[in-house]
Amino acid sequence: MPFFDPVTLGSLMILASVQSNPCVMPKPTDISAVPSTKEITWDFSKTTAEIQNVHIDTINPYAFTGESFVEGYMSGSIKMTPHVNLLYKILPEYNAACAWYDSIDIEMQISPTIVIPKEVHEDSCMGPAVRQHEMKHIAVDRQIVNKYIAIMGRKVYDGLAERGFMAGPIPIDQVQSTLARMQDTVTQIVGQEYKRMELDDLDAQRAVDSVQEYRRVQALCPDYNPVKPQQ
Repeated sequence: MPFFDPVTLGSLMILASVQSNPCVMPKPTDISAVPSTKEITWDFSKTTAEIQNVHIDTINPYAFTGESFVEGYMSGSIKMTPHVNLLYKILPEYNAACAWYDSIDIEMQISPTIVIPKEVHEDSCMGPAVRQHEMKHIAVDRQIVNKYIAIMGRKVYDGLAERGFMAGPIPIDQVQSTLARMQDTVTQIVGQEYKRMELDDLDAQRAVDSVQEYRRVQALCPDYNPVKPQQ
C-alpha cells in the first residue's frame, strides 16, 4: 500500500476577455503535485553519550526534571521543489509576445534518518520499542506532506486562475522580466504554504513526544536499565 496518494490537478484554459487578443494558450496548463519519501536511514553507530548534544526540535517532556537524556531521535528534512516550465511566442506583426505557464510540477520529498544509540539498539526490548516510537515521527511527516501537497496544488491553481495563466501581448523587451515574475509568483505561493507546513509539522511532532508516550515506551520494557551518559 503506497504511503502517498499523488494529487494531479489540471488547469482550465483561460481565454482573454477581449476576443481580438492574439494571445491564446495552445493547451491548458498542466499542474501536478506529487509527494515521495526516500528509504529510511538507520544509524546505530553512536553511543548514548555521543548523541546528547544533538539539537532536537521537539520539546522534551522531562526537560525540567534533570533526569532526561536522549535515547534516540528522528532527523531529516521535507524538501519542496517547484518546477515551472514557461513558454512564450513572438508575434512579429504586433512587435509583441505572449507568455504562458506550460506546466508546473510541485515535488515534496521526505528524507528521514533515525538515530538510536547502539546500547539501546542492542537491547532486545528497548531497541524495538524505541524504533516503533521513532517511526511515529515519520508517520507524522507523511501525513503532513500528504495534507500540504494537496493544498499547494490547489493554491497554485487558484492563484494563477485569479492572476491569469497567460500574459500578453507584452513588449518583446519585457519578455524575460515577465517570465521571471511568473516564476516568482509560483515560488511565493508554494513558499507561503511551506512555512505553514513547517509549523504544523513541528506541532504534530511535539505531540508525539508527550509524557504519556514516553511512559508507554518505558512500560514496555520495565526491566530495561538505561546507560546514563556522564554529566
